[in-house]
Amino acid sequence: MMYFPRNWVKRMSVCIMISMLSAGCGQPQRESGSVTNMPDSFHFMDIGANTVIDSSMRNQLIKTLGSEAVNRKSTIYLDLKYTGFLKKTYPDLAELDQKLNINDMVRKEYPATKLTFRHTKETGSLFDFVELIYDNNSGCPLLIKMAVKKEIPNLINTIKEKYGPPQKIPIEDGRGFSLSWRKESDVFVIARFPGLYKTELPEYRMMIVYRNRLEHLLSQQAAAEKQPKDQSADHFF
Repeated sequence: MMYFPRNWVKRMSVCIMISMLSAGCGQPQRESGSVTNMPDSFHFMDIGANTVIDSSMRNQLIKTLGSEAVNRKSTIYLDLKYTGFLKKTYPDLAELDQKLNINDMVRKEYPATKLTFRHTKETGSLFDFVELIYDNNSGCPLLIKMAVKKEIPNLINTIKEKYGPPQKIPIEDGRGFSLSWRKESDVFVIARFPGLYKTELPEYRMMIVYRNRLEHLLSQQAAAEKQPKDQSADHFF
């Protein structure tokens, strides 16, 4: 029979316990109650303002939308289709976008993860493209963007039934339109951009702006930037 020193057995027991506690910890664990609740507003695939995008939710998204590209330190850009769209149609969102970005040329990065789904057709999804950005600290969504290149009357009717009549704004010299719903300061936009040619299908760009979450992120960032930085040792010696 092999003999193991008592101290060695004790150390091994501690290591095994640590390994068991660490299992499945691929994502940061959040303390219970650490996520600030926001007013509930719009939903996309069971994701709302207070949904935590954990591994289970990400697996569900992959199953429905296909493989994802991940950027764990992301820019947050609100404009749809082209720069200047918001300034013409939704000045308040353009103002929020300006708070999020230094200018049109320099985009600020945030502690937020961007999930981009470009292979949606492989799963038979309605959407051609989906982008979801969530706060790394809370795990809750900040912005969801979607694109569809075909007419979607059934989808629009479903959204109208759920959220009521939208505000409608003509765009593209009246050849297109933009619909918007507002709830608890959050905004849901669906914009129809006509094709370049009469035979070309229109493109619908959609986004859910979780404004409460974005404003909370901005206030957190402003507070962090005001924190005094560690002084160099040269200051003391």
